[in-house]
Amino acid sequence: MYPSSLFSQTFHKILCPALLINLCLLLLAGQSAFANNGAIAYAYPVKGISIDGRLSDWPQDLVLYPIQRIELGDPFSDQKDLEAYFRVGYNLAQKAIYLAVEVIDQSAVYDTTSQATWNSQDGIELYLDAAHVKSGSAVIQYSQHGDKRLVSGPGGSWDPIEMVMLKTDFGRVYEWRINLEQAIEPGKSLGMDVVVMDKDEDKTFSWVAWGKHVHKMNNPDRCGDLVLLDAGTALAELSGQVDFSNLTTNITSGKLRLNAIDNPKMWLQTAIDSLGYYSATVPVGSYHLEVPGTLIRKDDKYYRVAPGEPITFTVNANQANTPPLLTPREIPRPDLLPAKGLLHNFDKDRETALNHFVDTYREYYGIPGVSLALIKDGKVIYHQTYGVKNVMTNEPVDENTLFEAASVTKPVFAFVVLRLAEKGIIDLDKPLFEYLPFDALETYPEYKKMTARHVLTHRSGLPNWGVELKNTPGTKYGYSGEGFEYLKRVVVHIMQEDIEHIIDEELINLLGLYHMEFSDNEELRKVVSSGHIDNRPTAWPIPEHAGMAYSLHTESKAFSAFAIALLERKGLQSDTHLKLMEIHTEIPAEYWKEKNNREGFGLGIFIRESDYGNTFSHGGNNGDFKCLFEVYQDLKMGYVIFTNSDMGDVLAGDMANLLVEGAIPQE
Repeated sequence: MYPSSLFSQTFHKILCPALLINLCLLLLAGQSAFANNGAIAYAYPVKGISIDGRLSDWPQDLVLYPIQRIELGDPFSDQKDLEAYFRVGYNLAQKAIYLAVEVIDQSAVYDTTSQATWNSQDGIELYLDAAHVKSGSAVIQYSQHGDKRLVSGPGGSWDPIEMVMLKTDFGRVYEWRINLEQAIEPGKSLGMDVVVMDKDEDKTFSWVAWGKHVHKMNNPDRCGDLVLLDAGTALAELSGQVDFSNLTTNITSGKLRLNAIDNPKMWLQTAIDSLGYYSATVPVGSYHLEVPGTLIRKDDKYYRVAPGEPITFTVNANQANTPPLLTPREIPRPDLLPAKGLLHNFDKDRETALNHFVDTYREYYGIPGVSLALIKDGKVIYHQTYGVKNVMTNEPVDENTLFEAASVTKPVFAFVVLRLAEKGIIDLDKPLFEYLPFDALETYPEYKKMTARHVLTHRSGLPNWGVELKNTPGTKYGYSGEGFEYLKRVVVHIMQEDIEHIIDEELINLLGLYHMEFSDNEELRKVVSSGHIDNRPTAWPIPEHAGMAYSLHTESKAFSAFAIALLERKGLQSDTHLKLMEIHTEIPAEYWKEKNNREGFGLGIFIRESDYGNTFSHGGNNGDFKCLFEVYQDLKMGYVIFTNSDMGDVLAGDMANLLVEGAIPQE
């Protein structure tokens, strides 16, 4: 694997700001391997319901499903803190789902200030996966935080939604009618989850869900299953076990998928516990039972689990239903690293080996798309794209497909700042507050010591994201995207120009670069790749405004021109370039398990002392996009790789060994 721990920084520490609540939740909670919700609800025919918040016109025999899982935030003070339930039905003629959510809340909080956010007040979120495709389909999130309504997800709109919130003496009622575009029928399953936000007067906040897990919008497996049934459909209990004993690592959770044999539109999933046991209440009938293939993680390594042979089993009423034991199998991890890096003597045979390596990793780790460029003797000697932009559309990646560069944006912005410093427009050692105060940091007087140099060398004292001061500026390493965003605002204030115009003048036009976009525009939407988590497309929007810590969109060949310009010392004075490539902030050893050579941050770029001489590099991680570039200064060779996957770091992390340094000898 990669000989240094750059990826501890770029892939596990560096994340861009939350554009949506779901991204925020992902950063806070992370992903669990074998993630699954496991919640199942059943909807029955209803009619004559008015959407007014009064539930007297609802059938009284519908099941009340509890919303009680605190997946984020503070525990309840007692059982009376919050109680919430939902009931659900459907109307075939109207192509509509009806949902009623009752919340018993003794401390209701509604934030009417202009700073109101999703976690500053009570609210509700509905997640709906109407297509419910096994390979992954888009989830729409409908939210009401206080009195403010939001919708997130591709094509999402409140137009097909009728919803009324009625405040009551005991709390509140949310009554919904969801008008679907497609026809519905008994036996069809959909993806759904319901979340209640509980803000109390004591400032505590809880994000309370029906099913397990956060980050539901961009991972349909994080939603539960809603099955539409005819009145009187018989249900029965199913329980069994999966044998995980032949796997390399212990599985702490998993999922069992049940595919109705007579109705392909009905499939659902239930959770498997750490001992392999599962249970569910399902409609009677015959099913194919399988454990879907997935990746599991152990000791920073990932292992692919294949489903094994599915089992056909009939669930009968009024009897014990125990299917035979299911036995998934493990697929061995790829072991393709050569003894010597391929780039030293790159030819057709090594090109074939390289492509085989990338394709093998893509298949094993579920990486949809890749853009890769190789640099040698200061030139791009190889450029290749692999896979697809989106696993749902299967549109191929090509040389014009742009990827999110995430934190690889930072060295690009650092170059611009250094250009301005050379012109005397900004002083790297002048406190930033003298140019532009950061009002939200006024409670930390020591923030006024922060300089541009502190930001570029990651000693600003700010956290990665958040408005607080962790350390006195200049005293301690602390990777910070927040610092880069503050520096961006300072540059814009000084120049009195849009940041993208400044970048055009000081970088793109200067070096003749192309395929570098920083904010949403019509042309970018035509060529941008989708990001993926768990091999499922995400729906996070292109940033509306350019962020200098995270928002660059580019591809490997185009970005190589910037990397080569740094290698050839173009655009900067000699002294400036020397400072750029000097380690100013060495990364403390506690940030990784192994540290063989000295490494740390120059002025906005990562420097590593390798056995092949110093390298300059940077990685990026926006959650659903991961990337890396690295150039060996003495060898004048390197690589640039962009992926549209949360698993892209596994592939990118082996590039240095594959291309330059060779396989690490096994002890």
